[in-house]
Amino acid sequence: MLKSLKIKNYAIIDDLELELGSGFNVFTGETGAGKSIIVGALSLLFKGRSDPSIIKKGADKAIIEGVFEINDPRLKDILDDQDIEYEDELIIRRTISKEGKSTVKLNQSNVTLNFLTELISPYVDIHSQKDSQYLLNSKNQFSILDKYAFDNDRYQTFSSTYNKYQEKKKDLEKLQKANYSEREIEFLQYDLKELEDAGLSIEEENDLIDKENFFKQSEKILNNLNQANSLYHKDGGVKENFYEIINLLNIDNDRISNLSSKLNELYYDLDDKFSEVNVILSSLQNDDINLDYVEERLYLYSKLKRKHKCDTAQLISKQNELKNILDEYENIEENLIIKQKEMTDAYNKAYEIANNLSKHRKEKALELEKRIKDECVELLLPNCEFKIIFDECELNNHGIDDIEFHVSMNKGEDLKPLKNVASGGEISRLMLALKTVFARLSDTKLLIFDEIDTGVSGKVAFALGQKMKLIAKDCQVLCITHLAPVAACGKCHFYIYKQDNDEYSYTNIKLLNKKERIEELAMISSSDVNEKSLAAAEELLKDGQGD
Repeated sequence: MLKSLKIKNYAIIDDLELELGSGFNVFTGETGAGKSIIVGALSLLFKGRSDPSIIKKGADKAIIEGVFEINDPRLKDILDDQDIEYEDELIIRRTISKEGKSTVKLNQSNVTLNFLTELISPYVDIHSQKDSQYLLNSKNQFSILDKYAFDNDRYQTFSSTYNKYQEKKKDLEKLQKANYSEREIEFLQYDLKELEDAGLSIEEENDLIDKENFFKQSEKILNNLNQANSLYHKDGGVKENFYEIINLLNIDNDRISNLSSKLNELYYDLDDKFSEVNVILSSLQNDDINLDYVEERLYLYSKLKRKHKCDTAQLISKQNELKNILDEYENIEENLIIKQKEMTDAYNKAYEIANNLSKHRKEKALELEKRIKDECVELLLPNCEFKIIFDECELNNHGIDDIEFHVSMNKGEDLKPLKNVASGGEISRLMLALKTVFARLSDTKLLIFDEIDTGVSGKVAFALGQKMKLIAKDCQVLCITHLAPVAACGKCHFYIYKQDNDEYSYTNIKLLNKKERIEELAMISSSDVNEKSLAAAEELLKDGQGD
């Protein structure tokens, strides 16, 4: 549930704050007052690219902040995994700068917009005016059905087998295209033999590089070791002088004698350690590694890498790839038969599972048809017939089904594609019927409607309001409306209006009390507030609230 909303410097909104109620919240106001701007800000809070053009003129940044109540254990688990601290609220804050930069915070923790969208999308459904047109597209209709029919195990099984079929199909097509000339085969054979004869390995190349680097420094190393050895062992060198110092300290004095004893131990330890220098020096002087061989091998590695424009690991892979190509081509007719059979077997398996998936869809389609029909009756479409028509198509990543929603809105009419027969008001009601079904099936906690009542009036509008009021028993509903019968059904009624100061116009909002609601309903209904319209508005509010 969305507990509160703050919008600052967004479009014509200067600084707006509102506390929202649970259940059904309605928003009314004059055209141009900023009703849809609030929906836009809410949408931008959860998703969408930042657009600096929405920042109020003269401001450096726009800020949108929503406070949500947390009561879903799965949501809490995700927050725990991300080390995001929380109590019983989730504060989402999005800031957009005039440079186009966007920052998103969850309870003061910085997160990416993608993470926020994935986190919130299962719980929030925003229906804008363009979503009714979404319903007319058969591809979108397919998505709606699959959302209703979704069975994770069934869909995963099909996806896995279909991907395997695609792999086998690509293998066959690749082999079918492998129509090499004799000249091309000779080139491939030459390249393979060259790589095999080279006997490449990453380990050898690294070892050769180490040896080359050492040889380049060997003269300096030998010189330094010889100098060190001379300084230590020569007459008057470190060893001789150190020994003489110890003799000089051989005095009958406890303190000096103790020092002399320690230096004597150090002398013998130093002599043992320095003997290792002689060992290293001897091994270097007697090293029989051939520098010419090292450089020759490294040149071969370099030449092959330049020729094939890749590194050593890729050269080794290329060698294996060439071998496989030549092996396959050598027995191409036999391999084509094998690849064809593998692809056919994979196709048959995928088709079998797709067929089972189609049966499942058709069963769920019957359920959805009945539920939509029941909802349409409550939305004053008693003669509406709703049918999901299936056609088999070529196997694809969705299966073998093409579907289209067909309807008949009037008694005695034939079923026809939805896009050909439904008016704007009828599509709005059908969309609301779908939203009602899916809100009950999903995790939706917040459902936002931006003028879903377009094209309806009178009893139909009241039926829409009652339907949204019913949905609001299971999740919070926010509805932008221009119809009094819809507004009368809301639990909380907010009035959106525009004000002017000396410099600019800005949008404001207020929660109406009962008296103010009656006046607003009268204004919406007749544009002339008098005793008669007020009495009618009071009666409408009473009916909408079920008092």
